[in-house]
Amino acid sequence: MRLVPAALGCWAATIVAVTVGWVAGLVLAVALVVVAIGLWAAQLWAVAHRRERWRVVAVTGLATMLLGAGFAVAGAWQEHHVQAHPLRESFGRSVNVLAVVTDDAKPLRAGGFGGERRWIVRASLREFGHGPAWMQAGGSIVVLAQGSEWAALSPGQSVRFRAEVSEPNRADLTVATLHATDAPKRIGEPPWWQRLAASVRTDLVNASAEALSPAAAGLLPALVVGDTVALSGEVRDAFEIAGLQHLCVVSGANFTILLTALLALTRLLTAGPRTSAAAAAGAVVLFVVIARPDPSVLRAAAMGSVTVLALLTGRRKQALPALCAAVIGLLAIAPELAVSAGFALSVLATAGLILLAPSWADWLRARGWWRGPSEIVAVSAAAFVVTVPLMVALSGRVSLVAIAANALVAPVVGLITVIGAVGAVVACAWGDAAVWVLWCARPPMWWLLGVADHAAAVPGATVTVPGGAVGGSVATVMVVMVVAALRWSHTRRLLAVVVLGVSIVLLPVRFLQPGWPPAGWVLAMCDVGQGDGLALSVAPGSAIVVDVGPDPRPIRACLDRLEITHIPLLVLTHPHADHINGLAGALRGRTVDAIATAPGELRSAIAETCAAADRTAVPTPLVVSTPATVPGRPVTVPGPVAVPTPGPVPTPPNRTAPTGDSSHPTEIAASPSRPAESWPRAQGVVAAQMPATDAAVTSAGPDDSGGTQSHSVTPTTPWEPPPTATPPPLERASPVGAAVRTTQSHHVVCPRGTPGERLAKGDSRPAEHEVSQRESHGHGDETDGLERVTELAGAAGIPLMEVHAGHEMTFGAVGLRVLAPSRDVPASLAADAANDRSLVLRARTPAGTILLTGDIEAEAQVRMMRGEDVRADILKVPHHGSRTTTTEFLRAVAPRLALVSAGSDNTFGHPHHTVITTLAALGATVARTDLDGDVVIVGTATDLRTVTARRRAPQTRHGPAPGLRRDPDSVL
Repeated sequence: MRLVPAALGCWAATIVAVTVGWVAGLVLAVALVVVAIGLWAAQLWAVAHRRERWRVVAVTGLATMLLGAGFAVAGAWQEHHVQAHPLRESFGRSVNVLAVVTDDAKPLRAGGFGGERRWIVRASLREFGHGPAWMQAGGSIVVLAQGSEWAALSPGQSVRFRAEVSEPNRADLTVATLHATDAPKRIGEPPWWQRLAASVRTDLVNASAEALSPAAAGLLPALVVGDTVALSGEVRDAFEIAGLQHLCVVSGANFTILLTALLALTRLLTAGPRTSAAAAAGAVVLFVVIARPDPSVLRAAAMGSVTVLALLTGRRKQALPALCAAVIGLLAIAPELAVSAGFALSVLATAGLILLAPSWADWLRARGWWRGPSEIVAVSAAAFVVTVPLMVALSGRVSLVAIAANALVAPVVGLITVIGAVGAVVACAWGDAAVWVLWCARPPMWWLLGVADHAAAVPGATVTVPGGAVGGSVATVMVVMVVAALRWSHTRRLLAVVVLGVSIVLLPVRFLQPGWPPAGWVLAMCDVGQGDGLALSVAPGSAIVVDVGPDPRPIRACLDRLEITHIPLLVLTHPHADHINGLAGALRGRTVDAIATAPGELRSAIAETCAAADRTAVPTPLVVSTPATVPGRPVTVPGPVAVPTPGPVPTPPNRTAPTGDSSHPTEIAASPSRPAESWPRAQGVVAAQMPATDAAVTSAGPDDSGGTQSHSVTPTTPWEPPPTATPPPLERASPVGAAVRTTQSHHVVCPRGTPGERLAKGDSRPAEHEVSQRESHGHGDETDGLERVTELAGAAGIPLMEVHAGHEMTFGAVGLRVLAPSRDVPASLAADAANDRSLVLRARTPAGTILLTGDIEAEAQVRMMRGEDVRADILKVPHHGSRTTTTEFLRAVAPRLALVSAGSDNTFGHPHHTVITTLAALGATVARTDLDGDVVIVGTATDLRTVTARRRAPQTRHGPAPGLRRDPDSVL
């Protein structure tokens, strides 16, 4: 225990020097020296009076003060070096930079699905200058850049580029943040050991893709070597909610498992202690090289080695000093670790395993538990207890299923890690053999993914609590109190009774949700947080979905509660993350016939996708005729389209095979062997196949010859339901940006990631790997937005279509008309102008007319009022009720019911009080997700009712308009 104060003192002194400033570091060092002098005098007094206990305390304190003073001075020196760095004089200006990349590029989360992807790259500065004048200087820099060239950079690569200099966002010894203004120019090659590491990682990813399912193939490299190149966003989200996110990065657990397995093997081979130690040291060095020798990996290696020491010796007295020594050594090598959340979490988790887990396991065994389960539960609980205060401070969230999830996956994590490590070694020499090795990981990977998925799907799996320093402090006090209270049997019994009672009351309500969804519901506004997610019922188990919110989990849970299994049309109104980033959750477990966007939003990414997918293939133009074509005059469809090919084609994974008597659309994927049958092509890029009895689409506009081109299954008025009749021949449709690629036996349809394309190229790798491998050489997250939409749609075989003003669609008793935007693609698709490009839909339903407005703002509202009748019974208030909604627009709509989708904790002030006041003055009832949770509309046009997922607190509000009422008995 004597090294514990020294480690904590060094850590605290470094934090002060790095975050507060070098002056504060020097002041602290002087103060610590003064205290050390006093402790030295106390130590002399204790020796003179033979007070052994006081002597030990004085010696320990003296060592702590001196070490703390030394680290304070070292931290102050480094911080002063950063503050005095010559590059900081160039803030706000552009400079030429020569730097060495120190870590893999990581994608920044985008705010929408337009524009180029942005990357964050950490590098070590070598030179910088203006024009011909260059200055040599070191230091750590952060580069923010756009373009796939940055994603392809390996650690150790020297690059030259031009960038604008700005102040760093964090106090972590970073000299400056550079905003790159051009592509990097490579100088030379990375070191041989970095190239070796990249080769090993790539071979492991490729072998995993051939041996495992897409989700497992993305997870295994992340679990073994921390390579998240193919890790899907949905798996990442599930692991975060389940409290398993530590498995997706290089942590001490990786080293612990591998070293334990290696030492067990050396014992089996009767190797001596020196041989075993040498083998372990070599394995650590090799693993550090493969996993990238950055400070986080060095930290994981140190923590893992300490944990192995504790497991082998079984004595905490040896492991705890080793942990403290590791902390001191790592802070001496990399002072920036002092302010790293990963470093703190790793140290705390390792300390929990050393100090708490053994005694808790003994306590469980004393009460009849077997050795294995008791140790697993004790380790999971100890790691959770010591890290939860910091997690609360950082994220403001607590996973209530973390202990159970970690305990359930613990038996397979070690097995997966060992299999993956063996597979990585074999893959370097023989790829086919590595596939067979990694095939053995299928059962444990199935279990791991299943536990994560089911744990994340538990209602209330995570709880949002106040974060920051205050939240972390409160969490620390509560954890200490609970752990202390559990030492007494009476407290344990009382806590068990409370937990059991709460479970009996809450779990049936959360899981069974009696009375939900209400019978005959028409429209549901899902509580997806700060975003939009709506479902328009068209048949039992079938609904049109308009936007999917910012996160996959809420929209998935909402649609599951609504018992939606089929989505005939999924509309993404505009390219902002709070409307499209939840797409994976909406697709999960459901058949989707088509995804619709506004004109032009998807084209740039699709063009890039198809160009990169197969550069050796030549697109085949297709000549077809349309109903508007002059007889005898063929028209070449602008852009490549799918070509019918003889022979059967496998049904996409989330489709059911077509049957003649099905009342729902069954086969809708744009297959190269099956022409589209119902959906017309809008602006040259619509794609879908739907039975004519289920949906009808109308589109009119000028053709290329100056006449009028029309695709219609409704002969007269737009909103009159079409008669049941065989539609006229329609122009053959294809996926957005699709291209025909001819191989020996297949016609392959782009976009990237479709099963047919990879099959034709003899590539069985998952779409996630194909995209990420091309754009991110190492660690990184899958991107949100445009490319993610195309990847998900391509992997599931879902057609992408563009719709614009004038399109009309009928789904049973529900009719849709697109009011905006126009068919013309804007000259600029800038993300900051995306709100006014939102798709605006008017739906005619049994409950009346519904106006779905996306995020249109004042300019688009005025434009639409000039050309359309916007009156509606129900209004989805634009832009979450922000003040960009004009009073004139609200008066023109004159809704009886207004729906506002906003997050309860949003910082934008949505909905704005002027909008709510205006709606109340118009006599409209306002339903809000931030107050009501999920909102469902039931009834008829003359008797509307709103049913909410939670009861709103009593408040003074205007009464509902005639014919509209809340149903308090239906509030859950």
